[in-house]
Amino acid sequence: MAEQDILIQEGMNLLYSGMTVVFTFLVLLIISVNVLRIFFSSTKEHALDSNDLSPAAVKNEIHHKIIKEVLGGIRS
Repeated sequence: MAEQDILIQEGMNLLYSGMTVVFTFLVLLIISVNVLRIFFSSTKEHALDSNDLSPAAVKNEIHHKIIKEVLGGIRS
């Protein structure tokens, strides 16, 4: 019985350490994604302040015009 108890105890320790590693990895992943999102959103705001109409904004306007034309053609 003592050997079985030792094996069960070691298995539980291995399980707990594995769960701790996975939990730590997920927490670090979530934190790093949020930090990068905040960093890139602030750099994007600075880029938008320097250029009134960025190429992305022009492309966005073109896409909106195309969508309006397509929807207008479907409705008529």
